[in-house]
Amino acid sequence: MALLGNYGFQSLSEDEFEFNFEIPTNCNYTTDYDSEKNINTISIQLNSGQSQPASTYNTETYTLNSVNSLLDVVFQQTLNGVTSTKPRVVITN
Repeated sequence: MALLGNYGFQSLSEDEFEFNFEIPTNCNYTTDYDSEKNINTISIQLNSGQSQPASTYNTETYTLNSVNSLLDVVFQQTLNGVTSTKPRVVITN
């Protein structure tokens, strides 16, 4: 799926992590945390009125905290009605 470019993270403290990821300039993202499953979801989708992702990317930054020494992050990408929940990043500290 073409909505997520490069991505990575760095540790800011023992339980705080900064995620950097690239998304097309005509896309946006939202975040959600499921406390029952302890999963953070970063959802990426095209802006309203767009049908194809742009070829240029913006770098986004988002800070997340681990819970009970675990950080579980999934990128959910939706393009033209098809949703992919990859990649998934799991950090234990």
